[in-house]
Amino acid sequence: MKSKGTLGKVLRMVETFQPGFLALITVTRILASGQPFMMIYFDSVILDMLVQRAPLKEIMTVVIWMAGLSALLVLLRWGLEMPLVVKKSVISLKVEQMMCEKSCEMDYDLLSGSDTLDMRQRAWDGTYTNGDLGDFCELLATVIENICIIIYSGVLLFPLLIPGTGTGQSGLAGLLGKWYSGVFLLAAMALSLWLNSFANRRSAKIQQDIFEENVRNNRHMEYFRNFAFDYSHGKNIRIYKMADMILGAIKKNIVVMENLHQKMIRRIQKVKWINSVSALLLQFYSYLYVGLRAIYGQISIGSTLRYISAYQKLSQSVGCIFNMFIQLVVKSKYLVYFYNYLEIPNKRYVGTLPIEKRNDNRYEIEFRDVSFCYPESDKMVLSHISEKFTMGAKMAVVGPNGSGKSTFIKLLCRLYEPTEGEILLNGVNIQYYDFREYVKLFSVVFQDFELFAFSIAENVAASWEYDGEKVGDCIEKAGFSIKLRDMPEGIRTNLYQMEKKGVEISGGEAQKLAIARALYKDAPWVILDEPTSALDPVAEYEIYSRFDEMVQDKTSIYISHRMSSCRFCDTIYVFENGRIIQKGSHESLMKEEDGLYGKLWNAQAQYYKTS
Repeated sequence: MKSKGTLGKVLRMVETFQPGFLALITVTRILASGQPFMMIYFDSVILDMLVQRAPLKEIMTVVIWMAGLSALLVLLRWGLEMPLVVKKSVISLKVEQMMCEKSCEMDYDLLSGSDTLDMRQRAWDGTYTNGDLGDFCELLATVIENICIIIYSGVLLFPLLIPGTGTGQSGLAGLLGKWYSGVFLLAAMALSLWLNSFANRRSAKIQQDIFEENVRNNRHMEYFRNFAFDYSHGKNIRIYKMADMILGAIKKNIVVMENLHQKMIRRIQKVKWINSVSALLLQFYSYLYVGLRAIYGQISIGSTLRYISAYQKLSQSVGCIFNMFIQLVVKSKYLVYFYNYLEIPNKRYVGTLPIEKRNDNRYEIEFRDVSFCYPESDKMVLSHISEKFTMGAKMAVVGPNGSGKSTFIKLLCRLYEPTEGEILLNGVNIQYYDFREYVKLFSVVFQDFELFAFSIAENVAASWEYDGEKVGDCIEKAGFSIKLRDMPEGIRTNLYQMEKKGVEISGGEAQKLAIARALYKDAPWVILDEPTSALDPVAEYEIYSRFDEMVQDKTSIYISHRMSSCRFCDTIYVFENGRIIQKGSHESLMKEEDGLYGKLWNAQAQYYKTS
């Protein structure tokens, strides 16, 4: 996306987030721009009255008017600016919310890709460092304020172009008294603006280039910084004394960032001197022009103050507007990253077919010549899998680490799409089904399952609304009820330290809650993807046996590189190097000489003798 249409998008989005924000900030800036000119005008009038020895009463009347109007403008501006602070903060929070929503709605395979991670980092850095929507609107308001200043300045300066008392003078005094003498001022201003514009464009380009160089480094910095702040990593960091490694990585990133910023400053300094020199020359010329006219008696002392002040305001504002427009272009480019992230298209085919509601839960799934490799990799993780899975059966998927077991489940749950082949549900490609409908078929406890800083009940129900009795029943079946009795707030107890009364639980307890969540969903397919790998084989066997009793009427898949889940399964699928190399019951597979399953079983048999 180009930055050309960004302004319109920003204005529409801001107005949606906070109606009236743009109008409010515009009125505030108009008032802010008018106050200095009111002071300039009254100061010049008072100075002339003092020089002319006007009566004290008349002078005090002007002073009172000046003080009253100034106080009124200050109060109005103060009253308008207070709600602007809140509105601007809300806009920034809404932007963060939109980025979170986009990340949650994005296809899983896209979310985990390095290109997407870089785009997200650009969007985050660009939005919060250089392209904040609230700051963008402030910048627009500053442009409006400077336009008002130019108008006010023009009104005050207009009498300077009218021939004064020196029209009959000769030489330099006569030339200064002509109306066209103001052309010299305009020419000086134009030259100064051109020089400022050139310097600002160069500075903006330098900042943009440095931003691009720093994207990957910012992502690395955020990654390691989270380790330092997240207490859940604190145990490993301290036990294995990894603080030096993590802090070393942070320091390395800081050195890179410092070098980039120094590089940016050096390059900017080479062009920024132009701004200072042009401003100094313009100020010198304006003082010379107005001062000479005052010396020749063409303008009063008070008018001299007024014209000098107004001209300075005019030149500063015109230069500022040029700079503001350049900044708007730059910020628009940064905001493009934000919009590009929001507009990343999902690659998953958007199916619309509803899932057939079946009371008997008879859903047949077929892998038809399915192969898969992860994005940015050429290595096939699964290779030419062709298999039908009968509903109502109990299946085990076993094999060495890295054999493709978990990837098989991710494809089944449609977190990834096959690189080759297709997956069918009741004879229809699963891509054609509505995704939200399709995932309702599965309750999965992944190996790297997550619990969240919500209450126990909300974690089990995966919702803020839940059936308390059903939550308690699932917790009982999962074997967590004994631990629950020690918690004074029961199922309403919050997990982790986000709340003052949050509790920490062990890995085994967390696994039981994850299993309770799978039971609560009550889906026809239930999958355990090595969630008990942290337990000893006997404890794992006991959990799988108990879980098997819980899901008698469902299709269940048990994935493990250990064999304890296999004895009570109808069919066992043995994976190796992305292929199914054996399948059958425990008894039939044990009869195969030199089969991988038999070797795996015998290697672990000592752990299952108690069972």
